[in-house]
Amino acid sequence: MQPIDRPFRFTLDFAIVWLLLAVPAFLVIRRADMGPWYSEAAAVLLLSLFATFVLYGPVLLARQIIRSGTRGWFVLRVLISILLGVILFAAVLLGTGRGEHASYWSSLTTLVAIVYLHWRLRDERHG
Repeated sequence: MQPIDRPFRFTLDFAIVWLLLAVPAFLVIRRADMGPWYSEAAAVLLLSLFATFVLYGPVLLARQIIRSGTRGWFVLRVLISILLGVILFAAVLLGTGRGEHASYWSSLTTLVAIVYLHWRLRDERHG
């Protein structure tokens, strides 16, 4: 199994980045009045975890792509094609002014992206 196909696991480097981002989150949350201490603790944990995935997630993905060789580059190409399709779709929605039914269209776009991803990954395994 290639590294790109393995499920996500919490590793030591991820935990270190999470801890390093928890400190600024604590300093930001401490100034806000959020109620009881456990609400502030939950906000610090979730805010720093979200920031870790947003900031460090692409680094982890890049490392897995490099380690996986051709399979990793294939996954990157599929990811980029899906993201470009979604960006094009959003541009068309904004350009045509069809934002009033955006929830229906976004659900359809998500469905198409999932079907496309499944089709490409199945094609790669069997082809």
